[in-house]
Amino acid sequence: MKLKLTLLIISVLFFSCKGQQKGETPQDKKVATIVVNFLPKDHDFSKDIYISGDFEDWSGGKPEFKMEKLGKLYRIKIPMEKETINFKFTLGSWETVELDSQGFDVENRTYTYDENLKTSTYAVWNWSKGNKNKTASTKQPNVETFAETFEIPQLNKTRKIQVYLPPNYANTTESYPVLYMHDGQNVFDKATSYSGEWEVDETLNSLHQTHGLDVIVVAIDNSEERMQEYSAWTSPKYKLPQGQEYVMFIAKTLKPAIDAKYRTKKDAQNTAIMGSSMGGLISHYAVFAHPDVFGKAGVFSPSFWFSEDTFSFTKDNLAKAQHSKLYYLMGEKEGEVMMANLNKMLKLLNENGFPKDQFTTKFSPDGTHSEAFWRSELKTALLWLFSENIKIQHHGEPVAQEVKNVTLASGKLMRVVDFPSNYIRPRNVDVWLPENYSKEKKYNVLYMHDGQMLYDASTTWNKQEWKVDEVASKLMKEGKVKDFIVVSPWNIAEIRWQDYFPQKAFTYLDEATQKTFREEAEKNNFSLNFNADNYLKFLTEELKPYIDNTYSVKTDREHTFVAGSSMGGLISMYAMCEYPEIYSAAACISTHWVGASPREDNPIPNAFFAYMRDHLPSPKTHRFYFDYGTETLDKHYPQYAPNVDEVFKEKGYTEANYTNLKFEGTNHSENAWQKRLHIPFTFLLKK
Repeated sequence: MKLKLTLLIISVLFFSCKGQQKGETPQDKKVATIVVNFLPKDHDFSKDIYISGDFEDWSGGKPEFKMEKLGKLYRIKIPMEKETINFKFTLGSWETVELDSQGFDVENRTYTYDENLKTSTYAVWNWSKGNKNKTASTKQPNVETFAETFEIPQLNKTRKIQVYLPPNYANTTESYPVLYMHDGQNVFDKATSYSGEWEVDETLNSLHQTHGLDVIVVAIDNSEERMQEYSAWTSPKYKLPQGQEYVMFIAKTLKPAIDAKYRTKKDAQNTAIMGSSMGGLISHYAVFAHPDVFGKAGVFSPSFWFSEDTFSFTKDNLAKAQHSKLYYLMGEKEGEVMMANLNKMLKLLNENGFPKDQFTTKFSPDGTHSEAFWRSELKTALLWLFSENIKIQHHGEPVAQEVKNVTLASGKLMRVVDFPSNYIRPRNVDVWLPENYSKEKKYNVLYMHDGQMLYDASTTWNKQEWKVDEVASKLMKEGKVKDFIVVSPWNIAEIRWQDYFPQKAFTYLDEATQKTFREEAEKNNFSLNFNADNYLKFLTEELKPYIDNTYSVKTDREHTFVAGSSMGGLISMYAMCEYPEIYSAAACISTHWVGASPREDNPIPNAFFAYMRDHLPSPKTHRFYFDYGTETLDKHYPQYAPNVDEVFKEKGYTEANYTNLKFEGTNHSENAWQKRLHIPFTFLLKK
């Protein structure tokens, strides 16, 4: 979409506010000037634009927050009601909320009132046209609905409750600690969030892999009376508080129901509560009011400004909460009042003998009052709060040592045992260095998956190997390829499929098909907790920087390649699509287009092809090698070759940068792949 950008510099005008709007912090006389100066090409200028946010209860478009039209621009001045506001633009309702350039929901916008009041200008790329622009669900398969309308007898209301279960829940008899979270609409799913999601399910799925940390999460939706439910103290600006009853509901009604249905650790030290803003305030209250129930609290951006009674209550209840663990978080861009009140609370804890090892605080210089900030800090908070539940310990920086008990044709093999990662389960990483490797020259780098299968048949599970060292050495000695090293992370057998399946492609299946696959997987105790995005983050954000800093290599895209077979072929294709700035060419050998077990009328291949149509990088800068055999598992691949060829032809690929070879009579094995390995190696690295 071509949009014309009209620039406007507007002086900030100060004026007093007529009346107050509802918010979460005290009023001041500062005024924000907000301008929309970048609109869709088809925008109808006869329509009004509204600003809607937490300063006016996320109404979707109140008349008093209609923006002033100034030619091709829209402007509004918002008197300060709280130091940081979150908002979006609409045409008067949430059915007409702004969207990004691709037609998807945008994260909440933020504005912080500081001494240097400035005019902030914004671009709107698209307007929603109602239900046609629903956000795709990001909720992971291991999140289930506990109840759509769970009774809250303390408040005579009902509420939706969702539960996240650890990836290994169905396959163990373990009991798990439990975390209760507020604002449930924002916890798991972008499609239900009104201000961005926390990605709690994705984060914990990753921590299951990397740290062995498993926690059950119970998410409780909020209501239109959120301000009252999340405060236990009165305030002259708001209705009577309902926080005491709300927390009593969690402690006395919801928790027993959760404990009865799920395998939970029921004691206080294994029961946590967490929330942000007003949710942070009520979490702080809960851990001091009911330390016999809640032994941990994640208190993000707490609204301690709400009532002075918060501080006297905390002081009066310090003694009985001595064994509770508290994690406080604040962004330094959330405003002076927010910062000052948290510091006041921390001073109270310190001066009244609360154990220093039972609470910790993080002030983030760039943190704003937003889900994006809380999401980015969630992992750190979970690891601190549940430190005793971590099963996999990390031991600092990766250290490579030469492998002496491996039989190589030439060169040497370096190995990092259990390479530490914040994204995936630690695994060995091998680095093959060619004969006469020298720091005086720079080498190309080839990343190959399934590292334990590449070099020595005596150590592999099936006594077969790729003979990477033999083939690479021969090609380099003959001058047919550029000098290169091979970086080969091992797979972990029980999660190899989850690590290598291109997870964004799964979303190209229709909802009914996705549901069917999930039901079949659950029936067969098979996990659909995809982890390919985290695996690629490991390769690009953790492993590649380590390789670039440790070995004498060329670090740019032109000299960086990726290769693998079967599921490894799929993840190599996916790496090129997701990180085209990192890799210039991929070898996808015996690519497992069926995605899972072969079946009639398999919808997965078409999902892969649709994903590639949307994500293949430019043929001007990238190259792809594919091949396939005709025996054993490979016999299922030839039928898809024409589809693959068609996709690449549509995207502008030619024989110069794309090939898809058939090897008649060859099967799906390391022995078959090593016999033709010289072909993809030459394709990738030809001099």
